[in-house]
Amino acid sequence: MKKTIYIIAFAIFLAASCQREEFPGVPDVDNTQKTLAVGVADESDTRVGFDENKAFYWHQGDKIGVLTTAGFREMVLGDQYHKQAVGVFTGNFTEDIGEYVIYPSGTHRMENGQLTYVLPSSYTYESIEDDANSFNPPMFGRITGTSGTLRHLASFFKITVSNIPAGGSDMKLVFTTDKRITGEFTADPLAETPVIVTDNSEGNTVTINFSNTVSGNTGTFYIPAPLGTYALITAEILMGDISIGTKIWTDQVVQRMTPKRGFVELDYIATINEIPFGSLQEAIDAADNENIVLVSDLVLDSPLQVVQGKTVTLDLNGKTLYQTATSSAESHLMAVKSGGSLTIKNGTLSFAATTPDTSWGGEGQPPYPGYANNTITNQGTLVIENATIENKTSKGGASYVIDNYAGANLIINEGAVLTQSGGDIAIRMFNGGSGAINVTINGGTISGYRAVWIQLASNTASVAPIMNLTVNGGTLTSTEQTYNQAIYSYSYGNDMRNVLINVTGGTFNGDIALTGGANKTYLETLNISGGTFNGQWGGFYSYGADDKALEAITVTGGSFPADPSAYIPAGYGAVEIDGRWVVGPNE
Repeated sequence: MKKTIYIIAFAIFLAASCQREEFPGVPDVDNTQKTLAVGVADESDTRVGFDENKAFYWHQGDKIGVLTTAGFREMVLGDQYHKQAVGVFTGNFTEDIGEYVIYPSGTHRMENGQLTYVLPSSYTYESIEDDANSFNPPMFGRITGTSGTLRHLASFFKITVSNIPAGGSDMKLVFTTDKRITGEFTADPLAETPVIVTDNSEGNTVTINFSNTVSGNTGTFYIPAPLGTYALITAEILMGDISIGTKIWTDQVVQRMTPKRGFVELDYIATINEIPFGSLQEAIDAADNENIVLVSDLVLDSPLQVVQGKTVTLDLNGKTLYQTATSSAESHLMAVKSGGSLTIKNGTLSFAATTPDTSWGGEGQPPYPGYANNTITNQGTLVIENATIENKTSKGGASYVIDNYAGANLIINEGAVLTQSGGDIAIRMFNGGSGAINVTINGGTISGYRAVWIQLASNTASVAPIMNLTVNGGTLTSTEQTYNQAIYSYSYGNDMRNVLINVTGGTFNGDIALTGGANKTYLETLNISGGTFNGQWGGFYSYGADDKALEAITVTGGSFPADPSAYIPAGYGAVEIDGRWVVGPNE
């Protein structure tokens, strides 16, 4: 059952000829092997007549039924007649071939001069490609000698489904109408134009089972359609028991060989284990420690969130996730809540606020902005793997690519965290003392007015928030040239004794700037054991409290533009090589 017809829109084709047309016969080989040459009548001037992708042809494996004294016997198309307009069919039986031929072969019968034609309720497609499967059009005709001419009994629906997700053999198209389209139908074989007609009895659903290997493919499906008026038609695509797309048509009149064509576009956003979801937030909510794959670029109309207890990997699949915020209520693209975990990989998150709070004059200069414009607000665990996270909000308000609050853990293994030129901070660590913030940079590119800003949020000197920044690799760049701070820490009054910056590697295009906070009672702790420092102030420095800085800063490795010897402990030293100072253990 693999005959192919190409169709353009609602084209009328393959209509039966009013007069019989005979095809060349093929002699029988012996008394048991029967042969029959079969074609399809056509009202055009030529038998085929539909070139340029509209030609009728038989397909390998096609089967017909021929009437004998024992009922309809099956005959199979010869392989050499694949994609031919006239095919030679063979069958093994002892009865003589009678007067009638039918397509496709099936449980059809002739009784008392009446044809009973059976339309099945299910099909299995070998491929979703347009020319790979039969649309099983009901056909019936007469035999003269060793040749037969088929004519169409009805019509069909052609359903084109786009953007099909990849999936196994559990995918199917369920086609339902308000009229009967399966089961037994009768026709008068002696009529000038035999037809089958629908009615209101049971049998209104056809199921086509299929599979798809590559996400995004377009599939073509054919459903035989008895003649009549259909008030309601529904095509639904299922993956297992999950509906992934539905289309409804109304008031369709099906006439003989006036096929109807419909389109179903599967508008899903993402998949989990090849199960599609129409909303990315729905996919996040449904994921249970699973990968979510974005299937196309997406513009969000509201922020996403990963809630407590949810562990999600978002594979952007080379796509970009956008949001343009127009109000403070939409001041971030994504939020990872406390106790939630998100890994982002293989694509881009891009955010911009069109109405940033521009009242802010700088750190420590009230009034502080009422809200920040963040690409990601992180209070849980966030991991960046080969992804670009960017914030395109213009400077003038508070804008952060990744804004980390108390309890947050951030790990950057590869990728980029970027602000727009002139924009604000790439990574902020903002803590008033309620829990630790841990940021680890193992690789990637971090770039902004400041690459990393450690900010202790309150003026309560008795509170010492825990802030851990570890840089093992990557490139941290300050785009601001006056102060040129790759890492900057500041406290509005909180004790800074629990602020630890540990550098084992990486490249710093800008300095590490320690402030000691507003009271300078305690400084941050900075340990440098490796890395390349290209800051204009020597690679690192402290605002005041120089005596405390000597205790707070330890250098045991790295390459610097100025001599860091004052911060090198016993057993280590600095050597000047080509205008740079390289620190390592003494030999």
